[in-house]
Amino acid sequence: MRFISVNDWPAPYACTYEAYNYAYVPEPPPHEQDYLELFWIESGEGCHLYKGERRHTPTGYLALIRKDDWHGFSAWEEGGRMRLINFAFHPSLWEQLRDNFFPEAPCFFDREPIEEREFFLGADDRERFRHLGFDLAAGRWDSTNAAAFLLGVLCLLANRQSGGQAHAPTPEWLTRAVRTIESWPNFVGGVPEFVRLAGRSHEHVCRCCQQYLGTTPRDLINRARLKWASMQLETSDKQIIEIAEECGFENLGYFYKQFRAAHRTTPRQYRIKYGLPQYP
Repeated sequence: MRFISVNDWPAPYACTYEAYNYAYVPEPPPHEQDYLELFWIESGEGCHLYKGERRHTPTGYLALIRKDDWHGFSAWEEGGRMRLINFAFHPSLWEQLRDNFFPEAPCFFDREPIEEREFFLGADDRERFRHLGFDLAAGRWDSTNAAAFLLGVLCLLANRQSGGQAHAPTPEWLTRAVRTIESWPNFVGGVPEFVRLAGRSHEHVCRCCQQYLGTTPRDLINRARLKWASMQLETSDKQIIEIAEECGFENLGYFYKQFRAAHRTTPRQYRIKYGLPQYP
């Protein structure tokens, strides 16, 4: 059996963060390690060979792995593919975070049964983890960045557990629609374009926005428009009326009203404070 050690990492590294693609193999080759790790299935359907037991891992499956575990991976069936994101780190990092943030009872990596270290991530959870990963990958893989990433992951899992009954993950179709509508020029089309991107009825989209996101499609659109408008005020010399029109606001007064509600100031005052010096 292959053994992987923290001693194999470059000297300054406190962690590793990698993506792996797996095809199907009848017998996944296992490995042991002297570090802790967590992984989740980003896409596809896989097999987690955990201490000789084949565990089904659909998209969204997440597991916390201890030092005394040995395991391997494969796509679930012949012809299939699985993409996995893995975060590995020195055991001392978990000890520090546990003592500072989770001292009450054994939790997370301290739990022995694998069933108590398995979770399911919805599309919105995976999106949050991706952004945490982007921040980690953009910096140095030192103990500070590793701690920020791991604490972000564990806080999300802890919040879900403390809520008692698990909160239903946001449907993938809704997450995709929100992600797409947040970009220009998609939000210019307003609620009708959002409904089209979602591929559901207007009533169903409104109901799901309230249920899963606690907001309305109109508020989502306005939030995206105002975020883009503020960026234009900061970085361009476009006229305010031009920015409002490009955002999809047909009524300038309504644009001013929404902007003031979001930023507690007018577009002009916002530009004076945050814009380029040559565009007062």
